Amino acid sequence: MGFWFEETASSGHRLQWKVIRELYAGKSQYQQIQIVETEEFGVAMVLDEIMQTTTGDEFIYHEMLALVPLLSHPHPRRVLIVGGGDGGLAREVLKVPKVERVVMVEIDPMVIEVAKRFLPGHTQSLDDPRLTILCQDGAAYVKNMAHAQEKFDVILVDSTDPEGEGPGQFLYTPAFHEDVMNALNPLGVYVQHTGAPFYNPEVLRDVSRDVARLFPRRQVYWCTIPTYPGGIFTFTAGSLGPDLSEPLQSCSYPTRYYSPAIHQAAFALPPFLEELIDNAQ
Repeated sequence: MGFWFEETASSGHRLQWKVIRELYAGKSQYQQIQIVETEEFGVAMVLDEIMQTTTGDEFIYHEMLALVPLLSHPHPRRVLIVGGGDGGLAREVLKVPKVERVVMVEIDPMVIEVAKRFLPGHTQSLDDPRLTILCQDGAAYVKNMAHAQEKFDVILVDSTDPEGEGPGQFLYTPAFHEDVMNALNPLGVYVQHTGAPFYNPEVLRDVSRDVARLFPRRQVYWCTIPTYPGGIFTFTAGSLGPDLSEPLQSCSYPTRYYSPAIHQAAFALPPFLEELIDNAQ
């Protein structure tokens, strides 16, 4: 008969998904992990009772987080992924021909193990020889790389939300953003998801303020993702050079959401988002 999985977006709004069955439930050192099969969005990973990714619409999030910065950079050879343990972002990054090396730093090894078992479409590229997987604290790794000689062309942050006591909270601080900037090569770019602005406007406000203070170029773009609260989902980018709204290269393989037109249109922000960002200065 199944059951309804419910997520609380705010004190006045909840989301529900009809679940056919629960496939897995466990607890790691860092968080609770569930895998459920939903009626309309396929198999989903849930962390601490928050829907993270579904096989039905994950392509939107992963294509937009990966391809907008990678196709706007002249030579995205070295890429760092902070988080991303479900594997979907690494899959999209590794499709880009110019990418030579990817380091994925995921704090929770159980997320990777569970994703390999239940989300094979996400994790299909985790054995790529260009990919190095490190199970450690991403914030600490970035801090070390900020003082290292070897830097990255693109840094992508694919973490849980900063609310609560989860591991993602340390990736939304001014100190982390400064370390990210210092871990980039000249012309480097960084992108981090900044959530659903209807329900967590402070995330976009605070990150965009930090990035504007640190980077010569701060840009915000968005897309629509059905399983995230409100549908509208934002990304904030800091660039040491490239204009992320102008792709420098085309995508050489089929995509399901991303296109050159979508790329450019994603930077056309509705006035309420412009106002939120302007007030963050």
